[in-house]
Amino acid sequence: MLLVREVRALAGNLSNEDFQRQVGPFVLVRRPPDPVVEQVSLRLGAQRTRLGRTQADSKILMAELLQQFDDLSVVTLPPITGSDELQIGRLPDNDFVIDDPSVSKRHAVLRWDHVARRCVVTDLRSRNGTVVNGEYLRDQNSLMQDGDMLSFGDAEFCYLETHSLLAMLRTAGND
Repeated sequence: MLLVREVRALAGNLSNEDFQRQVGPFVLVRRPPDPVVEQVSLRLGAQRTRLGRTQADSKILMAELLQQFDDLSVVTLPPITGSDELQIGRLPDNDFVIDDPSVSKRHAVLRWDHVARRCVVTDLRSRNGTVVNGEYLRDQNSLMQDGDMLSFGDAEFCYLETHSLLAMLRTAGND
């Protein structure tokens, strides 16, 4: 994972097209775990340590993320072309490994459709669920929208398409 300020430096050295080839069509910006919740989570093991957020909570969380933007972690995913799947979970053979006991070994999958330029998330019957904007996915897929809040167990992320990330990097860089 990189920090936003490191991604900003990368963006400053590349054209928009090269940046997107390097980073991919979208990123996940991680909300830093609360240290108290993290300790409780370690003691509880695989159990979820907090309730799912509501849609209103998701909007507040997005505002909080923007205030500390430069210091947040950015998950850039392996280069994807065509229609690709990215496995998310705790096991090291996942495409995106989240080392958090509330995340299942094989938690969810993100499917990118290059032709339609869209991403769909599917929960893989995880113990603590996948949440999009405060709504649990139950035996269904969810089409991701730019700026959606996404949680795998207690690990919370903001889904950003690369063009939005670039705009945020450039706007914040000019302040």
